Amino acid sequence: MKLGARVVRDRWISLGVFIAIAAIWQVLSVIYTVEAVPGEPMVAGWQVLFTKTFLSMADYWAGGLGVPSVAEGADRSYPAAALSLADHSLQTIIRLASGLVVGGGIGLALGLAVSWSRWTRRLVDLPVQFLRTLPLLAMVPLFQLWFGTNIAGEILFVAYGIGVIVFAGTVNAVRNVPSIYIDNARALGASRLTLYRTVILPAILPEMRSTVLLSLGTGWGAVLGAEYLGAQSGLGYVIVYAQQFAYLDRMFLIALLFIVYTSISYWGVSKLTARMLDWAPPSQRL
Repeated sequence: MKLGARVVRDRWISLGVFIAIAAIWQVLSVIYTVEAVPGEPMVAGWQVLFTKTFLSMADYWAGGLGVPSVAEGADRSYPAAALSLADHSLQTIIRLASGLVVGGGIGLALGLAVSWSRWTRRLVDLPVQFLRTLPLLAMVPLFQLWFGTNIAGEILFVAYGIGVIVFAGTVNAVRNVPSIYIDNARALGASRLTLYRTVILPAILPEMRSTVLLSLGTGWGAVLGAEYLGAQSGLGYVIVYAQQFAYLDRMFLIALLFIVYTSISYWGVSKLTARMLDWAPPSQRL
């Protein structure tokens, strides 16, 4: 079978599995009719999620852009629901992107510092390895006490979750750089800074691709935990509010959004990093 036909076949199989899962969920919603509270089903069918549940997102719209909010006395409306989801999604994405930049940058720098010299390794390696062992979600209340409920604490929490992963990936990638690359660069008179800039950083890119994708997935989970710190906006805020009133359908709708956003971001970063590795062997671009 040709490669192109095989790819098409695999995509159809994946689509079929996805449709089967959606169908099973719909069947469960019909069979299991227990309600968490009156009017709130434990398993909401798709006809509920994309009508009643979606419309309920208007409750979280603060108003503006010519669309009044429910808090102002207006009825729920689909424009308000759509704007509410867009606004809270944007707030969550901003926190995630900021955490990725901060955590990724710090994790990369600390990971490179481990191999920079004996003294930097002594200063950095053990403390960061200790931080890696701390459970991420267990740090939520600590970050809340340390940094309060402001956006800085939320971004730092995401940065922490991402930074320890990038650190570990960087250390491992640098260790796997073939020694012949480093020996040849030193033989040609490369300084330490030049060695890192022209040899080590390019050499670790293929292996760092998987680290970036892994940290991205962790980042989506971390940003949800960060919004449990008391955020007044974001998809995590909607889940916290829905949990207080047992709105399971709203929680499931937000979970679906997280799945969609995570999949899109994973696909985009995967394509971007693959493009950056056009020079690498095909086995390193998978």
